[in-house]
Amino acid sequence: MKFPADLCILFILLMPSCSDQKPDAKPSSEKNNPLGFEQHIKSIMAKFCFECHGAKKTESGLDLRTIESIFKGGESGPAIVAGKPKESLLFELIHDEKMPPEGDMPTAENIGKIRQWIASGAPP
Repeated sequence: MKFPADLCILFILLMPSCSDQKPDAKPSSEKNNPLGFEQHIKSIMAKFCFECHGAKKTESGLDLRTIESIFKGGESGPAIVAGKPKESLLFELIHDEKMPPEGDMPTAENIGKIRQWIASGAPP
């Protein structure tokens, strides 16, 4: 049986899209360099959160200056659940633009970094 040349070319072009391999969920740069609290997240928190949840004030008993105090949380419990941004009160309040209550809001990029950091297990 002989196949027309056009059919062979079409078959060859479609083969890669039929692969059963799943594409990577994250770019390789994110896998190799996960975001860390000290290097990537603390500066965002300092800009938007420390005024009310820092050294001078800890509204609702929440101090966001250290990874330990974030996991300890405040009156509402832990501020984050490592690996689960949607179950993390801190992320939800920032994402829903409820925090900070006044002043500038974090950018979409900053919110994305916080989500990514929590999703990756919230490394120090």
